[in-house]
Amino acid sequence: MVYYKKGVSGNMYSKDSYNYGRHGRKRRLKPISVIITLLVIILISGGLYFLLFNGKNKYEDYTTYNTNNKQYGTVKHYEKDNDQFYVSLYYPKVKEKNLNKIIKESYTTYLKSEKKKKDQKDILYLDYSCKKIYKQYVVVELDYKRINENETKTKATKSIMTYDCKTNQLVALKDCLHGKYGDLLNTLGVNEYNKESTLIKVDKDSFTYYTDDTLKNKIVINYKEYKDYIKLANKNIPSNAPLGVKAPKLMKVDPKKKMVAITLDDGPHKTLTERAMNAFEKYNGRGTFFELGQNMNLYPDIVKSVYERGHEIASHTYQHAQLPKLDATALDEEIKKTQEACFKACGTEPTLVRPPYGAKNDAVKSAFNTYGLSMILWDGDTEDWRYSKATDGAQIVCNNIIRDAKAKTGDGNIVLIHDIHENSVAGLEMALDQLSKEGYQFVTVSDLIKYKGHSEYK
Repeated sequence: MVYYKKGVSGNMYSKDSYNYGRHGRKRRLKPISVIITLLVIILISGGLYFLLFNGKNKYEDYTTYNTNNKQYGTVKHYEKDNDQFYVSLYYPKVKEKNLNKIIKESYTTYLKSEKKKKDQKDILYLDYSCKKIYKQYVVVELDYKRINENETKTKATKSIMTYDCKTNQLVALKDCLHGKYGDLLNTLGVNEYNKESTLIKVDKDSFTYYTDDTLKNKIVINYKEYKDYIKLANKNIPSNAPLGVKAPKLMKVDPKKKMVAITLDDGPHKTLTERAMNAFEKYNGRGTFFELGQNMNLYPDIVKSVYERGHEIASHTYQHAQLPKLDATALDEEIKKTQEACFKACGTEPTLVRPPYGAKNDAVKSAFNTYGLSMILWDGDTEDWRYSKATDGAQIVCNNIIRDAKAKTGDGNIVLIHDIHENSVAGLEMALDQLSKEGYQFVTVSDLIKYKGHSEYK
């Protein structure tokens, strides 16, 4: 038989028996340990939740960009985090390969220019805007920022550029205006300017020229208001510039090779100028044609061809006058009419000028300067005109070209001939063949100046 202890109803163990355990030992409860454990679990869980859902990355503000100003191209991102900087650069990728290269050079140069500060890790950030104007001009604004470690101080740097998809290069001030635009700039309060400056922002109704690198000072040129000065050529832009002119096919110059700039005066000629261009191009060369304004008006299509084929058009004034003998008005007309004739034919103007007979004085030099023209003379004069009727004239001209190309150091010379004489062009053809075999390149005067320098380029 089984006997049950009095007071125990239906259970083997009473409440007291649980507190004391099965063997009569009193249980020891641990409420403090339990509470601590629970608190730790709560804190860990809360921390994880905060980090996962509510936590803010230190650089979160610099991993985003403005989505409202990127009408053209695609957004690319460069990110780098090291002991020196946190770098986050947003920049555009466009279909114009040369522009991509220019943009890359910009931010690469910026990164190299920023120096590490001791015991500080700064943030380098780039955002941008990019748009296309009239399917020809790509306007890019690069906004660089350097933020100190505590995000209390920001150093901002901006870069502005406009790329011409037709010429595949950045637009400079000289590409926007023509004529005596220095006078225009003076009336607008700009006394000093850089015609080579690419701090240009082309827009639909005007363009902006930033007069210094800080971009704090600028002038806005309205197309309609200043139509007679506008050089930008587009059907949507009020301008006197001719449309349909192709971008020039420029040669690739090897700076390490010998070069000579052969210049041709008094053209263009209705047939011989074309023949001279063919001769240069046979050897992947280019020439500089010092043309008369009156002949430009006679043969505008040839002027356009010279430009489009990548040769250089320079001024030889309008009608080959003795410039020092002219009064100020007549001198100005000789220059002005030549610039206008060239612009009308091909949409550009000469930047180089050769005074007829090499005749010059201070007044002549000053007049050239008002049009932004650099005066170019020569190292060697073949005097080819003397042999225009000679039976052996072509050979003599050939010999003289080779002689003058090799004069002095044999490299970097400017040689003078004329493209209005049959013997001169025939002599040119023979001389180019011989000089090419001796390793010479045939370059424009501007390229010669760029790679070799020259005292006459002033």
